[in-house]
Amino acid sequence: CDSASDFEAKFRTLLTRLDVVEGEETWGQIDTALKGLTSLVQAGATKFETFVPTMKQAVKHINSAIISERTRLSGTALTLMEEMAKQMETRFTPISDMIFPSAMKTCGRANKVFVTRGVNSLTTVITYAHVPEQTPRICDAASTDPNKTVRASAAKLLMSIVSCCTVPELTPHLTLVEGAIASGVVDANPDARTTARQSYEIYIKRFGNRVEQFHAGLSATAKKYLKIGATTSSAASSLTGAAAAAQRLPLRDRISAQRANGKPSATPAGGATDAQQAAAPSAAATANRPKPMRPMARNAPLVAKKGSAEAVTLSLSGESKDPEPAPKAATTATASTGIDSLLMSPHGTSKPTLVRMFSEEPALADKPAHDSARPSASPTATAHESRAPSPDDKADADAESVAPDNEPSATTPPLAT
Repeated sequence: CDSASDFEAKFRTLLTRLDVVEGEETWGQIDTALKGLTSLVQAGATKFETFVPTMKQAVKHINSAIISERTRLSGTALTLMEEMAKQMETRFTPISDMIFPSAMKTCGRANKVFVTRGVNSLTTVITYAHVPEQTPRICDAASTDPNKTVRASAAKLLMSIVSCCTVPELTPHLTLVEGAIASGVVDANPDARTTARQSYEIYIKRFGNRVEQFHAGLSATAKKYLKIGATTSSAASSLTGAAAAAQRLPLRDRISAQRANGKPSATPAGGATDAQQAAAPSAAATANRPKPMRPMARNAPLVAKKGSAEAVTLSLSGESKDPEPAPKAATTATASTGIDSLLMSPHGTSKPTLVRMFSEEPALADKPAHDSARPSASPTATAHESRAPSPDDKADADAESVAPDNEPSATTPPLAT
């Protein structure tokens, strides 16, 4: 389009092709003519002052194509509408009054393809051209239309109106917008309710000075769905004191908070010094500290216990010290585990007494009998067998504290001949 006259000449050619009845043989011709108009719009025909009066001559054919049952033809007409809104922006208002109602009819179709395409095209028109004059039509469809599909689609268009239109453009229609949102949040269609709640969130951010007035006109059900009462109660609860908040805490949390703050315990009746109060937490911590478990050895070493070794030493030296009595089981275990150390020869030889006895004394029967009345000085004596010598026998105990190598112990049984 080099000039307005060029545009008018090309438009008359396309209008002749549009001026036919839609049918099986003509719908393709109409579709081609609509695509030609779209090309003229994209080429810059909207910059001419004669564009709007000239395009009004084709509005009837455009509306007919938009509401057509043929998805391809309807889509081409909606595309033409989108391109005019993109190129003209706010100057699209005169044409929108003639095309917008037909486009909204596609939002109530049973075919979801028509519904989705119609909502997307109208959303594009609102985004670029704003068309605030279509707000009453959209609010009425969102509130009172018996078709739930139309209500859900109109709720989406209303959200676009609230988001895209400027405050001065939307101010004359705020009452209608508030009524549409209030009816949308309690709509039977869940999609309409969800979209209405989103519109409400956008509305209270852009028009904060009307929030209280808007809330006052809402029903109890609408306030419940918008969670207005819950928000108010939460705001009121946040203003309460710290004592009330502490009372609502569980007992375990309150105890943990007191421990974290390090509050001192109550002073006893008699009074306590600062050092005692400072040592109280450490003493309590020490008392509550678990005691370490003593590890148990898997294999007990073959050494004599302290009590047995001390008893043997006392019996050899002849000192008058009474050892502590040991249990019978402990004595038996000592004799079995410490046999190597207890049977060593008192003269320090490397061979134990029994080994030397068997190797050097072939016949023990010829030896004189051992006096059982005399206390045994053999190193094999256990703790319970040793006793302190009397004062009268102290000299004999000192002289005979070490037995001869060839004298058998009292605990050694005689060998049978």
